[in-house]
Amino acid sequence: MLLDGANGEKLLCEEIENGALRLCRVFGSVDTIVLPDEVDGRPIRVIGAYCFAEKGRLTEALIREAMDAGLGDGTNAPEGLLRPLNGNYLREITLPDGMTCMETYAFYNCRRLERLSVGAALTEIHSDAFMNCRALHTLVIRANAGDVTGLPFLLNQLTAELCVEFDGEEQGKVRLLYPEYTESYEEIGPAHIFSLHVEGEGYRARKQFVGGRLDVAGYDTVFEKACNEEQFLTLMKMALDRLEYPYALSEEAKTRYERYIADHEVAVLEQLVQAQDEETLRVLCGQSLISDEAIQAAIVRAVSDGWTRGVAGIIRWRSGYAC
Repeated sequence: MLLDGANGEKLLCEEIENGALRLCRVFGSVDTIVLPDEVDGRPIRVIGAYCFAEKGRLTEALIREAMDAGLGDGTNAPEGLLRPLNGNYLREITLPDGMTCMETYAFYNCRRLERLSVGAALTEIHSDAFMNCRALHTLVIRANAGDVTGLPFLLNQLTAELCVEFDGEEQGKVRLLYPEYTESYEEIGPAHIFSLHVEGEGYRARKQFVGGRLDVAGYDTVFEKACNEEQFLTLMKMALDRLEYPYALSEEAKTRYERYIADHEVAVLEQLVQAQDEETLRVLCGQSLISDEAIQAAIVRAVSDGWTRGVAGIIRWRSGYAC
């Protein structure tokens, strides 16, 4: 069945149990979409296989329905305003709160997909749902960090560096960075026994869950070993995120993160100046762990970059701390 979305998009769906819907294809005119919780009073519970993939795998009946509506075959974009939201076109998507299942290859070859937002109910993710989603670096979980969510299952399929944001009403925002990791298999001897080789602390960070709930203390213990293996930018983002959003942060872990920032203060501030990250600079300039020498280096870098607003801001934020 072809249903109307909230913002002019067309949703190609199948009815499943209890009147709920499986979403099979979406047609729209923009690369960012917020899917509704319900369509015509029926909830969307499942994102179907290949729903947003570069090439759809629709049944003949669904293809016929799409073509009768002037939307093409679900893969090739027809002439007009609406086209399949798939592959290299889709950039950001917000899935319904009540969605519980994501089927195989749901986002296969969505190479431009950068940001995904999901609710806490999504706990069933089938294999290779995000294959070749190389640009996906931000995942928003609309739940509290202490809630049971499908995050462990999502992380199992996303091996690239990933920023995860919990956006729950009770605890507010919590942000964690999961480093990239790689997997490979090595053959041992003529018996054709294969050994799994994992490189990167991102793998261990992704395993810090108990009963579907985030084990924050476990995540924080990963940082110490990561300091010997991960790149500076990754470690900087991990430390800054935990200090800026200190959910369940122990004094021991806080000291560890602060020590890393202090030991690399000049490089940290220069990176923030380069990114023109005013919010984080404002916080750090008011911290005693940052020396005056590092502040001066940041000012010099901002002058060199021609960022006059940043120069004035750093001086003002540091002056406020000195007072």
